Amino acid sequence: MKFMKPIPHFTFTATSGLLLTAGLLLGGSGTAAADTEGAVADALNSELNDDMAGYMTADRVSNARAVVEAAQERGMDQRAATIGIATVIVETHLDNHPWGDRDSVGLFQQRDHYGSHEQRLDPTWAADAFYDEMDFVYPDGSWADEPIGDVAQGVQRSAYPDRYQHQADDAEIIVEELW
Repeated sequence: MKFMKPIPHFTFTATSGLLLTAGLLLGGSGTAAADTEGAVADALNSELNDDMAGYMTADRVSNARAVVEAAQERGMDQRAATIGIATVIVETHLDNHPWGDRDSVGLFQQRDHYGSHEQRLDPTWAADAFYDEMDFVYPDGSWADEPIGDVAQGVQRSAYPDRYQHQADDAEIIVEELW
């Protein structure tokens, strides 16, 4: 009887899928992009001080990068990206879960009123939906003058509102690295 090696846990994201697809189309295995994200993860692991300290992986960096790049694409600043990253740290520790509490899925654990299951699992789509809601709740950029944790709570409406501010410092470090 032949035993197969277990497959390591891998959270598929749109970004990781794109990188893998690009790598395969170019004749590679996608490991160059993973190596780059792995190097960033290693650097961050020594800088972070809270929940993510020592727990950054290439996949988590890829997910964080999607949130940061979504803010950049919208012309938002680093503070907006920091709010997004602090939220994702609290909600999923930067993992893109296909499951969650009730109907919540994805990086932000967004409920089904945000979009389809597939949309909410796309890190860029989910980040854009988060930023759309942030702009709705805090019109005209008024989120820029509020504490990071308050803005995250205003968007997420969590049963645990005090968790977001606690992750703001590490979120800022991650955003600075990826910006």
